[in-house]
Amino acid sequence: MVHLIKLQEVDLQILALDKAKEKTPDSLKKAEETLAAKKKEYEALLEEIEELQLRRRKFEDELEQEYQRLRKSQNRLMEVKAQREYQALLKEIEEIKKVNKQREQELIEMMERLEQLAQQKEQLAQEIEALEKAVEIERTKYEEHKNSLDERRAKIWKEREALASKIPSTLLKRYEFVKSRRNGLAVVPVKDSVCDGCHMNIPPQLYNELMRDDQIYECPICQRIIFYKKEYESVLPAPTEEKPEEPEEN
Repeated sequence: MVHLIKLQEVDLQILALDKAKEKTPDSLKKAEETLAAKKKEYEALLEEIEELQLRRRKFEDELEQEYQRLRKSQNRLMEVKAQREYQALLKEIEEIKKVNKQREQELIEMMERLEQLAQQKEQLAQEIEALEKAVEIERTKYEEHKNSLDERRAKIWKEREALASKIPSTLLKRYEFVKSRRNGLAVVPVKDSVCDGCHMNIPPQLYNELMRDDQIYECPICQRIIFYKKEYESVLPAPTEEKPEEPEEN
């Protein structure tokens, strides 16, 4: 039973290492989220620039058409002889000039805005480049951390193989089966008639038999392999050591 208890503890260590390897560090998550947000901001800026450039080109085309209309009206002014028609044409020319002046001002404001956006674009591009480097640094740290975990796992796995070789094959198969069904936790202690796996009371008769420690028993509730805690306290891990999350019992 001692080898089985130790095997369970080794498997819990391996499980903890596997979970730690799968978990993305908060520093990497934060760096990736910041980068993603900045890229989204950059894309929105590009869309604004493209939209404003289209408006500017359309505005320039419309302004050019108005300039042509102004030239035509000015040329007609030289040909008009009737005073009334001359005054009407003058009024039309002044109106065109007034509208064109407003358009020119709006066009200037567009170009100034495009210049501002171009500066923002350059600034954002620099920020994104810096953030990409930061993400790469965090990813490198993460990869190094995972490599370290792999090395620890490989070392512990050798210990597991040594322990597994000391356990009868039938019992080992039983252990592996229960472990696969119980979130990696197949062997648990019982104290004061309470199973440490499902936290349910086991029958008094079973508890009495368990204290004799003369064979392998299982919890009638969760089917985990159980043992009398007091009998094996010397081989149990310290209370502060991490254990995997307990599965929900049906």
